[in-house]
Amino acid sequence: MKISAIQPTLLKENGLPADTLKEKKLRQACADFEAIILAKSLSLGRESAPEGGIIGGGFADEMYRSMYDNELAKKMSRGKGMGFGEMLYRQIKNQHPITHK
Repeated sequence: MKISAIQPTLLKENGLPADTLKEKKLRQACADFEAIILAKSLSLGRESAPEGGIIGGGFADEMYRSMYDNELAKKMSRGKGMGFGEMLYRQIKNQHPITHK
């Protein structure tokens, strides 16, 4: 799996003026991290499944599954996602408060 192939997604912003540029960047980083975790989980789950299917294996099948897993992970991490990104965002924000300037 190529981690660099995962496109960034956004966690749902609360819409308050307190969402500064730094907070938006932190939210983005947390959402991207959640997408990476989900893509890796999907990839590992596929490895344990029996081989076969429409394409029948090989490089094309591997490429298709990788692209599908990345897209599915992006969709899953949008909005509230699975919650990993939001939990990470809150934990980092609480440990390292962002000062508003």
